Amino acid sequence: MIKFIKKYGLKWFAVSLSCVFLISCERNIEINIPPPDPMLVVDGYIEHGDYARITISRSFPYFEQINLSDISSLQQIFVANASVFLTDGIITDSLVFTIDPTSFPPVYYKGTNPVLIGQAGKTYYLTIYAEGDTITSYTTIPPLVYLDSIYWKPDPPNTNKGFGWGHLTDPDTMGNIYRMFAKKQGYPYYVPVGSLSDKNFNGTSTSFSFAKPDPLPFYLSQNLPEDTARFYFVSGDTIFVKFCTIDYRSYEFIRTYTSAASSFGNPFAAPTFIKSNVNGAFGGFVGYGATFYQYVVPQ
Repeated sequence: MIKFIKKYGLKWFAVSLSCVFLISCERNIEINIPPPDPMLVVDGYIEHGDYARITISRSFPYFEQINLSDISSLQQIFVANASVFLTDGIITDSLVFTIDPTSFPPVYYKGTNPVLIGQAGKTYYLTIYAEGDTITSYTTIPPLVYLDSIYWKPDPPNTNKGFGWGHLTDPDTMGNIYRMFAKKQGYPYYVPVGSLSDKNFNGTSTSFSFAKPDPLPFYLSQNLPEDTARFYFVSGDTIFVKFCTIDYRSYEFIRTYTSAASSFGNPFAAPTFIKSNVNGAFGGFVGYGATFYQYVVPQ
């Protein structure tokens, strides 16, 4: 040992001793997490020009696997026997249980009364009776705000791949909040690509970029192979955009929910408290002032 210290120095001896100490102190720790108490979860929205869609599900244990193609798994998750009512304060509609494989989630309650198709500027009240619980919420569809344009820019320059861009002139009223969805040809539905408020550009014009989303929301596509090229729109792609205004209650729910979902599976991420905007359950009911756009990337 004395020869080792003389040859390699005291510093290396200390490092070696530390490694031995750490290795010898290593222990396997098993954590037994009890199953959580079941609770109902609401994921609902009403969009300008469309019927309300409300999905009601049961909470699921953290480490359980969910197979969306398995009917028995779906029956364990989704609530199919609820009574769901929507009103604008004057007219009330009873929503109908619907299975739609082209939508996500594929199971929801949908409005049927054409008088209660979503309209910008109106407030809608939701009441749900499910499994002995009464659940309530409300949301407002803000006035529509239109994008000036959407377009595409190559990145790097002079290539056939790049990002989508939007240009917006924000109204001169503080507190406008936006959420945007996008897809390309062949996608089954729109996928969220970001939210923003006019806090830093109220009443002015701004431009912003967005990447091509995966066909599924990010919290369902984490197992896709690492391929940065998948985030680019390329020549010949058709870019579809749904640009929405939302109210502040909806924004707080979406912001905290997205933050929690993006840290899923990361044991070092700080916990996020999701700001549910429903009473009697967990989840959100969102009003979207939606406008739609389309752009073909030049060949």
